[in-house]
Amino acid sequence: MRRLALLLAIACLGVAFFAVRPPPTGGPALRDFESYYAAGVAWGYHNDPYGRDVWRTERTIPGVLASRDELLPFVGPPFGLPLWHAFGSLPWAAAGGIWSCVLALALGAIVFGSLRLAGGRVDALDALAVLVVAAGFGPLTSGIALGQAAVVSCAAIVLVPLLLGPRLALVAAAAALVAALQPNLALALVARLGGRRTWIAFGLAATLAVGGSLAAAGGPDGVARYLAVLGAHAAAERFIAIQTTPGAVARALGASAAASSALALALAVAAAACVALQCASRRYAADDRLALACAALPLALPFAHEHDFTIALFPALVTVRRARGAAWIVAAVGLLATGVDWLGLAQRPTGSAETVLLTCAAALGLATLARERLRPVHLVPLAIALVAVCAAAAVAAAHPLPIWPDALGPDFHVPFDETAPAVWRDEQLRSGIGTLVPVWGGLRLASLFGCALVWGAASVVLRRPVTTTQGSRSSAAFSTPLPVPPAAYPSERGTS
Repeated sequence: MRRLALLLAIACLGVAFFAVRPPPTGGPALRDFESYYAAGVAWGYHNDPYGRDVWRTERTIPGVLASRDELLPFVGPPFGLPLWHAFGSLPWAAAGGIWSCVLALALGAIVFGSLRLAGGRVDALDALAVLVVAAGFGPLTSGIALGQAAVVSCAAIVLVPLLLGPRLALVAAAAALVAALQPNLALALVARLGGRRTWIAFGLAATLAVGGSLAAAGGPDGVARYLAVLGAHAAAERFIAIQTTPGAVARALGASAAASSALALALAVAAAACVALQCASRRYAADDRLALACAALPLALPFAHEHDFTIALFPALVTVRRARGAAWIVAAVGLLATGVDWLGLAQRPTGSAETVLLTCAAALGLATLARERLRPVHLVPLAIALVAVCAAAAVAAAHPLPIWPDALGPDFHVPFDETAPAVWRDEQLRSGIGTLVPVWGGLRLASLFGCALVWGAASVVLRRPVTTTQGSRSSAAFSTPLPVPPAAYPSERGTS
């Protein structure tokens, strides 16, 4: 049955990618890498990588419409500028090819690193099934298509606990530094603190990040200016449709700006407090604390795009691999809800069939990954996801979401003296992405709901039983048993 489920999943992927794939949108491939590349070029010429100077390079990239202003600003941390300068010193095609290879390696690190952290025996079907799940996980595939540093950051976060050995502390520090290329995601690493090697590795990474930022930005004043630009850019995107945050969702659903901000802050504080309690508990291992933080992080972030939800794939896979019964269903539904490209249903209604097939492939891949004999119950997440996606597609088709920069029109221009965040804000408003549409908010809410399901399932599945010591009161009645390792029940899992 596992082989059959996997064959069906691969068939769904084949049809999705080659038969019903919608026409591609305009612009260059690796669209977000365009801003990294241009910032590296600007920094190399001692121009402002956080201003409009990046447009000088962006407009020369094949696929960009140079006749209109479609500035894509750069907001990455300053310590990464030497890296982007190295790419910027290459021709665009060569730089894009190398970065694509890096993204492919990052995908492998995320999925196979997650399997390793889940523990237990991994067979060939597992290895193939996890790749199928990754292919159907929208935030990851979207991040790779855009050339997003978030994918590389998530890979580094998964690798950090695997590298914290006695001889690999320096490598772990390098991984933590790479994770900080996307600072909003690297925050999850705080949950992994504990032990001398971890403090040394993270301390070294933080020192390099701060020192490198001071050097690249030209001192404290340059760093202060970067932080000001970062704040202005976050304000420009605060409630637009491509922001998948609790505050942006609440605003789209009709809440006032003040109420949306208050709700987002309250949820962030509550999520941080709950994760802090979980990290302080002895019932969670160090690596499992990191998984819990990664699952909860999207619920607390004040700035998050779809590709940032790649961070949830790691805890979801770990939980799915260890869970059984109802907990497995919850974790699987959470992974599928997080992995659907919900906004894509409104942006590209012609791609709804592809989304349905990718969801089917991911659900069948999850059924193959289950650590017990495949049964009809493992198809419950598939049924739930299909109903949800088809219903969402029908509603979203009536409320199309414009695509930047195509919706700008060929004659879009901005005042010469506007800052990069102001230009970006103008672009969002002109394209229509800044419009408050409840349906768009509901689509994004599904992604947040998926993360909440993954976090809840992980909180139960990853919890270890309370150990009793001599003279202490027994708490066995309140303990949660660990999932049985797969090696302990090889006869339960069929491969026919």
